[in-house]
Amino acid sequence: MSARPYAVILAGGGGTRLWPLSSPERPKPFIPLVGGKTLLASTVDRLLPLIPYEDIYVLAVASQAALVRESLPSLPADQIVAEPIGRNTGPALALAAARIDRPADAPMLVLPADHAVLDAVAWRSALAAAIDITEREPAALVTLGVTPTRVATGFGYIVADGERVTRFTEKPDAETAQALIAAGARWNAGTFAWRRAALMSGLQRFASSTLAGLETYESVAPAPIDTLLMEPAAAAGLVRTLPLDCGWSDVGNWRELRAYLLANGAADPNGSITITTPSGKEVIIDASGAAQITRGGSVIRMNLVDASDAEIRAAAAAERGER
Repeated sequence: MSARPYAVILAGGGGTRLWPLSSPERPKPFIPLVGGKTLLASTVDRLLPLIPYEDIYVLAVASQAALVRESLPSLPADQIVAEPIGRNTGPALALAAARIDRPADAPMLVLPADHAVLDAVAWRSALAAAIDITEREPAALVTLGVTPTRVATGFGYIVADGERVTRFTEKPDAETAQALIAAGARWNAGTFAWRRAALMSGLQRFASSTLAGLETYESVAPAPIDTLLMEPAAAAGLVRTLPLDCGWSDVGNWRELRAYLLANGAADPNGSITITTPSGKEVIIDASGAAQITRGGSVIRMNLVDASDAEIRAAAAAERGER
């Protein structure tokens, strides 16, 4: 039996795809949504029946550490791992593996802070099954994959032969995505399990320069964990996968966010949803997706559900006074 499992939750980011709620100053994990809880706090609540609070760590860039404390006021300071500067998930996880003092054989779960799950029991069962793989295959790197519900070009895909991952395909075009789905590929949910020693060994083998650069973190090249470690590890036969079928969503746009809020009973009898941000901005989105955004005396009206990513980015830039 290996040492006690622990979890590292990846919090942060700077995207504006959920403007006017999210912003570089308050990314998606830190937006109060259902019952005033942030996605980060909801992730911790969902995890607690499997991993106790004292074994949960949150990884965030240093400038967002205060937002972590705001979402999780009871989390001890030594359970917040602060990146000096954002370097994407690859260097961030190398930093977490090096800084969090756990036994080499301890299973380490890696979870995004900003994803939504409708079936928490199924989610925890998948995580427990992933930990089981690390018990019987100590060198394995496990990734959980979501069974696709549509042809999506914005996700990475996991291609596997049984549990063994043969390759990853990142953000394919629609025709390739359709072929991947027909062949049984799953969406990459950014959810992993491995022993601490397996992660360190994999990084030493495939990303030694990243490990060597942790002391001068600002000089480390940014890279996602998928390209830094998982793709070469899959080619070497080290990656395993299991399905993650739990009503998962990355809540990556307003259509998905509205569906998540509706599923959690956030709408009034007319189908309207009202969200008030910590900065005092109020967003009312009706059953058609049309929104009224109020801040002080300013009112903006637009259909957030139908807006493209480019339109959302343009509106966010206009609000910041950018062209």
